[in-house]
Amino acid sequence: MRAQTNDLADSNSSKEKWTSLGITQGRASYGQERIWFDEEIRFNGRSRMKKAAMYNIPLCYKVKHGSVSIERVRQALSIMVDEHSILRTSLSYDTEQQYLKQEIASLNNSVYSFQLSTIQNERQIKEIMKNEKINSSLFDLEQGRVFRCHLIRRSDSSNSNDDLLNQNDLLLFNVHHSAFDGYSQYRLFPQYLHSAYMNTTSERRQRQLQYIDYSTYERQMNMSDAKHYWQQLLDGYNIDRQLTLPYDYRHEQQEQRTGIGATVTFELDSLLVESMVAYASEMNVSLYQLCLSSYYSYLFKQTQDQDLCVGAFYDNRYQPELQFIVGMFTNLLPLRLHINPRQSFRDLVAQVKHLYIESMIYCYMPYQQIIDLHRQQQSSLVLLPFIQTTFIFTEEPSNNFQLYLDDNTVLSEFNIHDAENKTGGISKFDLTLSVDYEPVDTTLNFTFEYSLDLFEHSTIELISHRFRLLLKEMFSSPSSIDKPLYKLSILLPHEASLINELNITDVTYEQQQCIHQQFAFTAQHHPQKVSVVLDEQSLTYCELLYYVQLVSLSLMNDYNVKPQQTICQCLDQSIEMVTGILSILTCGATYCPLSPQDPQQRLLSMVDDVQAETILVHHKTQEKFAQSNITAINIESLIENLWKITDRHLSLLSTVHVSINDQAYLIFTSGSTGHPKGVIISHINFSSFTVGLNIMQMPTNSEVVLQLSQCLFDVHISEILGSVIVGYQLVLLHPNGLFDLEYLSATIKSHQITQIDTVPTYCHTLCEFWTVNKYERFDTIRSWIMGGEKLYSKTISELLPFVAPQSKCKIFNLYGPTECTISTTCHAITTEDLKSHLNAPIPIGRPLRNYHCYVLDDYLEPVIPSNQTGELYVGGPGVFLGYFNRPDLTKQALVNINGEQCYRTGDLIKLKDNGEMVYVGRRDFQIKLRGQRVEIGEIEQTILRASSSIDNCIVVTQTDNKQQEHLLAYIESSTITESSSVRQYCQSQLPRYMIPSLFIILEKLPLNASGKVDRKQLVLPDLNQQFDEDEYCEPQTELQWQIHDMWCQLLNKERISLNTNFFSLGENSLSLTKLYNEYKLKYSLKSNIGILFKHATINGHAKLIETYICQRNSNNNKSEL
Repeated sequence: MRAQTNDLADSNSSKEKWTSLGITQGRASYGQERIWFDEEIRFNGRSRMKKAAMYNIPLCYKVKHGSVSIERVRQALSIMVDEHSILRTSLSYDTEQQYLKQEIASLNNSVYSFQLSTIQNERQIKEIMKNEKINSSLFDLEQGRVFRCHLIRRSDSSNSNDDLLNQNDLLLFNVHHSAFDGYSQYRLFPQYLHSAYMNTTSERRQRQLQYIDYSTYERQMNMSDAKHYWQQLLDGYNIDRQLTLPYDYRHEQQEQRTGIGATVTFELDSLLVESMVAYASEMNVSLYQLCLSSYYSYLFKQTQDQDLCVGAFYDNRYQPELQFIVGMFTNLLPLRLHINPRQSFRDLVAQVKHLYIESMIYCYMPYQQIIDLHRQQQSSLVLLPFIQTTFIFTEEPSNNFQLYLDDNTVLSEFNIHDAENKTGGISKFDLTLSVDYEPVDTTLNFTFEYSLDLFEHSTIELISHRFRLLLKEMFSSPSSIDKPLYKLSILLPHEASLINELNITDVTYEQQQCIHQQFAFTAQHHPQKVSVVLDEQSLTYCELLYYVQLVSLSLMNDYNVKPQQTICQCLDQSIEMVTGILSILTCGATYCPLSPQDPQQRLLSMVDDVQAETILVHHKTQEKFAQSNITAINIESLIENLWKITDRHLSLLSTVHVSINDQAYLIFTSGSTGHPKGVIISHINFSSFTVGLNIMQMPTNSEVVLQLSQCLFDVHISEILGSVIVGYQLVLLHPNGLFDLEYLSATIKSHQITQIDTVPTYCHTLCEFWTVNKYERFDTIRSWIMGGEKLYSKTISELLPFVAPQSKCKIFNLYGPTECTISTTCHAITTEDLKSHLNAPIPIGRPLRNYHCYVLDDYLEPVIPSNQTGELYVGGPGVFLGYFNRPDLTKQALVNINGEQCYRTGDLIKLKDNGEMVYVGRRDFQIKLRGQRVEIGEIEQTILRASSSIDNCIVVTQTDNKQQEHLLAYIESSTITESSSVRQYCQSQLPRYMIPSLFIILEKLPLNASGKVDRKQLVLPDLNQQFDEDEYCEPQTELQWQIHDMWCQLLNKERISLNTNFFSLGENSLSLTKLYNEYKLKYSLKSNIGILFKHATINGHAKLIETYICQRNSNNNKSEL
């Protein structure tokens, strides 16, 4: 390995001349320590017999003219080993002194090995070359055997004299890196070999400065200026973080790495080389600096990281006396660079030049000491390497190197790299870029050396292609170097085509009508078809249309509802709920759903936010709005008041003017400011979504859709309106029927459901129930839609036994934010998905028809398919109108891309090579929790409002050993000691799914260097232990013990306090659903599951079940009488 020559050696040199100390043993140099550490610890992933040598430095010469005396070579080597004591210096660990020691061995023939081989063909040469490079047994550092000579004679040699090497024979010298560096190899060794062969050495080297003297002087140097420089340069850099290169294998700890590597090389076009040389001259920089700048540019584009550290090698011969010493002086320096993506490449080159010049001044500080400035413990070096990528630049004066051994004998350099196997090498770092420049021929060769522990060969070939493409873009056009860095592209042509093909989705379809108009059209054409069913209740399309018109007319005539007015509705699942939605739309108004399960204060706040004057309720929810100024209309009363609808009434409805571009519904999503945001969706938004989805699904006219989703999810709009506008039969469940799995299963069977939409977590719970209770297949289901959270193949595998074969039942994975009208992409599950995605999420697929998806970086540039993660931007007819009364948030959310208004989702996506997208996670701290999008900020703001004694709050997620995700709230307060009051406040303000499982009170939250809360430093608790730490109250009755045991078995706990809240144990409604179904089996319980939520303790459940059993026994006794 050749290091960059230190052009600033004079500035680093000591004022005092270094002279020989006359010592034969002492502490190893820092360079020797680093190499010994690498071989003994860092790269010891295999047994010693199989381990590749990391630091063999073979150099080979070919006899070009004349002949070489083997005996004179032996004598020359003895002279060199005598003069340069480092070639017979041992390294061993001194257990008493606890440091690595070097000791010069006495001069004898055993201190170096000498070998002579005769070969028959070129294959044997390659084998010898490979062995010399990777065979770790050739050297023994503890015995001081660090130098060897291997002479290779060809069997067809022209001279029969056994003491001679003739034309084309080879002299191969091999030195361990602990005794040798690139400067020694290319500048010193040839001249010393010549002098020793000619025996013309003028004075004995042992009387001059030796390498062991340097090791001593090095440790006595004043490093204060260098220490200050490197501390400043690396301040705030996370030295253990992993570079986000496209690794094929997990980044193992260093003690598990083998060090085996390979290379990929390309030669740059001569015109491009000339262009680079000209640019370097124009910008007054060296070609080294220009190539290093190019590598930084590439790493920025590849990793999307603006804070980069590249390792550079320096020869480090800063004292004049060191220019003539054979030894290991090379130092590795971490060149950390902050990249501004908006700066030009020209500016970056100037920045790199400045970094280079400054680092050269302080290059004498050993690598270990630089690292020690930023590590608390030296032992942490065995974890991730600090520097994962390095850069090497070599300038060769000519390929025509010639070494005159004597007047008649000429040797030429024999390139080992040409002889060796490209996959049989070593790699000390994840990735190293080596640049070889030959100014005479004006050639530039770029070689990527990579670790086979981390990369496949094909991956590095792609990296090589991308880097070559970047060089071509930067240096083919004079204007390119003035482009912002983020504008530079490393996309390969086939990847650019893949990105373009993703958005070839445009189709033309008939002019769309408004939602209520489509429903009316369907009702008129299928009047006797059943439209909606709930248990024993049902309505035909004709009947449903009548009730819709009835309620619409009442709203318009009696309550003066006008088009575009927002009408809220707070109803449990019921036929009235369906009627209410359609009636609001028929009036030309905007439907705004509110959940009856939300706290009263939250409901009133949302009503106030949307400035609604009217709300549809029923007898169960009417009381929630009794104290407000809003007009609460009991829809049940409107429907009971039947009257005949005349042509005059119908003409009044026909005068309601609504455009397809007008808003249809307004639905709340979680907001980061502490208040939910109202998303406005138009009629054309919704119609475009349904058309796009139907093209993907290809449903029949006889679909029977199960309405599962609660009204706080936008999927309920898809289930309800998406069904009635095309003539499907919609089957509803009674309130809380979603949690009664036995009732739900019976409904699927009795109504012959064909289409179901669930989140994967709920599907898993349902499949568990069916498995335990040995349900048979539901053969009528033709379409099962998943969405709302990541879908894994495990969930699909659980579902398959309970639905018809895939040829009859299609399973879809849908993705889409509320702002893009329910769903944006669709992926039909295939058999291959189950094989290919065992431990990865199922793809979210491709855009729906007329939708466009762009996976972009921070600067709205396309990311590399399958390689990089980008944020998803969605365009097309499904993009929402905006946030209600929040133009500021709307402006932030909508971005113009390619002339199209697109929604910035905040979701991180990878685009696969086959054109399908995979969901990775949230860009911000917004999360999906059991299918519901949750803005962490809203929970944090609510907690901060709970008490003036709370100074700060952070909410994070943690997964327990059952793979259930929980919210954890970290509260900063010096006075609050327990969290019950905070929990109670959250319960009054937030939906149940947004209440943290744990509240952890800290006196101070950890901060990072910028003064911001450092989420990574938050200590995550042991959830199972934490949920057990409540004050224990033992069950008293037999029933309480039975319920206690059922809870413990379900939650995998040894004991649970009698009054501990079910949800404070980190559980969710799905877990309670399992418990409810166990109660039904054990106690024949028939009460509503909703009451279990209100009394969610062992004691509460025991009282409820006891009351139910008493009532049941009482009724049985009465019937017997």
